[in-house]
Amino acid sequence: MKLLGRDIPARELIHRIEERLRLRGLPTSDPADVPEEGVAPRVDPLSFNLQALEQHADPTAPLPLHTHRGGAGQLVLVAKWAFRKSCQVLINETLGRQRVFNGHVRDSYAQLSAEVLRLRREVEALKAAQPPAAPARPSRPKAPPQGKR
Repeated sequence: MKLLGRDIPARELIHRIEERLRLRGLPTSDPADVPEEGVAPRVDPLSFNLQALEQHADPTAPLPLHTHRGGAGQLVLVAKWAFRKSCQVLINETLGRQRVFNGHVRDSYAQLSAEVLRLRREVEALKAAQPPAAPARPSRPKAPPQGKR
């Protein structure tokens, strides 16, 4: 919904989903509080993707440790933590080339994004400078050539 901005009416969408759930006999959720101003404003996909590439460019950076399991899950977390601490040098060495590659991908994406934005501005300027086009007259279809049968 964040990328789509105000293009989709949130209240109507939630109402349609809940109606479909009711028709199937499934319980619906509690009434959802949808802000009056609607969903978040439109996000530029180019900058959104560039930010995501920036955040995840380093494959050696660990993800947060968490578990959904009960008692034994805490032991799994301790084992993961111990593995990360003891093998971080090996992880860094193994994924070093991937980190460099990810940096090149991020930089290339940034350059391509800048080029797309520049081309969009150029197209808009050309459209603004172009005189309005006269409506085209529909042409009559040509009669088939009369030949020998």
